[in-house]
Amino acid sequence: MAEAQVVDVARVRAHWPVPAPGDDKYSRGVVGVVAGSDAYPGAAALVVSGAIRAGAGMVRYVGPHRAQDLVLVHRPEAVVHDPGDAAESLPRAQAWVVGPGVADYPEQDAAIGAVMASGLPMVVDAGALEAVARARATGSRETPSDRVLLTPHTEELMRTLGALRHDVTVHDIAADRAGHARLLAETARATVLLKGSRTLIASPGGTLLELPEGPAWLATAGSGDVLAGIAGTLLAGGVNALEAGAAAAWVHMAAADTANLAGPVAALDLAAALPRVIADLLHP
Repeated sequence: MAEAQVVDVARVRAHWPVPAPGDDKYSRGVVGVVAGSDAYPGAAALVVSGAIRAGAGMVRYVGPHRAQDLVLVHRPEAVVHDPGDAAESLPRAQAWVVGPGVADYPEQDAAIGAVMASGLPMVVDAGALEAVARARATGSRETPSDRVLLTPHTEELMRTLGALRHDVTVHDIAADRAGHARLLAETARATVLLKGSRTLIASPGGTLLELPEGPAWLATAGSGDVLAGIAGTLLAGGVNALEAGAAAAWVHMAAADTANLAGPVAALDLAAALPRVIADLLHP
């Protein structure tokens, strides 16, 4: 197996989409989000905030009314949709983020199924990981492997591999993080971003990228939701899953230092710091 390539600022800058004078909100990239629930409405607001602050031309949010209300409080520029309507007629988007904070809501499950069937690029997190990985492992691969980004943390990786009949423990994964990320990438035919102090991105073709060690303060509730939103914006901008994962993770780490250098950060602080981080990235 090839050694991991370390992601640096030059790589991130080379792949970050920049709008041209002739672009409009649609051509810049519309991100669809199926996230949150009555139990976890905050996940919806965090994913949408991450996507908008990272530069999405528009974000369409699909979820229950309680989460819709919270999304609009934090990001009134978002467009909201009921999940039942979205399942029947998927709103126009260039890429989707599915799964963060989703909990036992049949209409949202149906909306996620509609995204899977659409063949559009997607970031898959939390509550959608097992369903998407199982579907892809059994041959339902409407979206190409280089346009699907799975974003588990260690325990989610363990559960997702278990759903694919690879029984492993968190200790097994800790002993070989790269090997298990690659295992999921090959089995699900999707790119895998394994979150952790050193984030890894593995493609089903064997490429492995590694991020520098991130601030430990990033281990906070909702941080991964913001990361998923950033990655969704990059996929909607035409970036492939491998480079979208690398760039999203790098900018996410930089946002922690911008929000509060060497100190604690809340997830919404990360989203708020993104415009400055991206401006500094593109105009050093």
